[in-house]
Amino acid sequence: MMRPQTISLDTTIIQAAWVAVAACLLTVASLLLQPAFARAALWPANAILVGLLLRHGAPVRPLSWALMGVGLLLARLGLGAVPAQAVAGGLADLAGVGVAWLILARFWPLDNLRTPRAVVRMLLAGLSAAAVTVALGLLTGFWRPPATALLENIVGSVFGQWLGYCLFLLPILLLPGMAPSGADRRHRDRGLLQHLWDWPARMPGFLLAASLALCFLLGGPGALLLPFAALLYCTHAYQQWTAAWLALLSALGVLLGFEAGWALVPGGLLSLFAWSRISLQMGVLLLMIVPLLMSSALAARSDLIVSLNRALDHDDLTQALSRPAFTRGAQEYLQRVPPAPYGNGLMMLDIDHFKLLNDQHGHAAGDNVLREFSRTIRDAIRPEDLFGRLGGEEFGLMLPDCSPEDAAEIAERLRACVEKIRLYLDSDEPLRLTVSIGIVHDRQGPPAGLAKLLSHADQALYQAKSQGRNRYCVHGAEEAEEAGGEAEPSPT
Repeated sequence: MMRPQTISLDTTIIQAAWVAVAACLLTVASLLLQPAFARAALWPANAILVGLLLRHGAPVRPLSWALMGVGLLLARLGLGAVPAQAVAGGLADLAGVGVAWLILARFWPLDNLRTPRAVVRMLLAGLSAAAVTVALGLLTGFWRPPATALLENIVGSVFGQWLGYCLFLLPILLLPGMAPSGADRRHRDRGLLQHLWDWPARMPGFLLAASLALCFLLGGPGALLLPFAALLYCTHAYQQWTAAWLALLSALGVLLGFEAGWALVPGGLLSLFAWSRISLQMGVLLLMIVPLLMSSALAARSDLIVSLNRALDHDDLTQALSRPAFTRGAQEYLQRVPPAPYGNGLMMLDIDHFKLLNDQHGHAAGDNVLREFSRTIRDAIRPEDLFGRLGGEEFGLMLPDCSPEDAAEIAERLRACVEKIRLYLDSDEPLRLTVSIGIVHDRQGPPAGLAKLLSHADQALYQAKSQGRNRYCVHGAEEAEEAGGEAEPSPT
């Protein structure tokens, strides 16, 4: 059962304050930019505000909604709007933001941004919010289209509002840093600036810039198609958030370019109040939506491949590497050019008296022991070390660039960590674990392959077992080095 969230009064006031300030500033910026986007009737403020609310993740309280409306009102009044129109416009925008937020945060939450389903949800939520905004604007008298072109203006206004959500919402949500609630954080995408330092990765961006330049130089009805192919190339070459921002910048460039007259467009083709304006909006929508859907589909495919590879390379019970994955990685370390300066250490680890534990407590207890043992070892080793389950209760540990002395110290530390494990199974008496470890180092003898090193480590492990367990032994040493401590008590 989930505990109810307790929100302090100070937190509520702070949230309401930043929401109000954001709403005011975004509305002012959108009103100032409105002449530049007049042809497409683009309104970015609502989409950016929804994106910020979703990234914040916390529930939006009534005080926040009230102050948000005040911020929307003050922005219009500050730029000289009539009070009645300022109130009507603020209410229409507030309703649109509320609809989009409710759909994406409550009724149809975004559980994973790296899927086409999430993009479709955002598109439908944006369309719903756009329709509500325009409808409320008509009802309150905020917007009075001419009767001679009523339908065209209504459709154009809805598409303009929707265009704002399509352009800005996903790029805002995919920005690095704090992710929205439920977002997939498994992958950290490379940023656009990082791509600029990678020569092979520059080509798709250069092609996109060239296609946008041709769009304005050639002009004509097919101008919007010129950057489309380059954007699709970018979705294959770049990660999802980079592709989303490139699509946003391309769409804004096209809109600003057509509005500023950079493109050689036949006279009357893009008149301000005609169906041709809707055609421009639909073209920009497709220019944006198709790459977003493709990039999300590729991201979902990449996540699936990673999940499948992890399932193949990891033991399902212990989350350690599987035997094939461990041997493959160990071979790569041993064959590195140039070789590691300190050489490579290899360990075989075996849980003491595991068969007796299984017989006395059952296989479920044995599984718990394997899971806890694996977790303990994985938490105690370096990120570059390879830890794999070789079979049953026997595990392997590859220590790249590790001296023989360091390998012995690591073995002692791992032995001590395992000795501290306490598991409560079917009695009040905790079950204690110990481990025997065999160590071999590739610099302590003639060059040998992985199979030979594993055999030597297994011999050292057998020596540790024969000397009383709960200790480590080094292959090739004249005397077995004891880890300090007597043989462990029987796990009964």
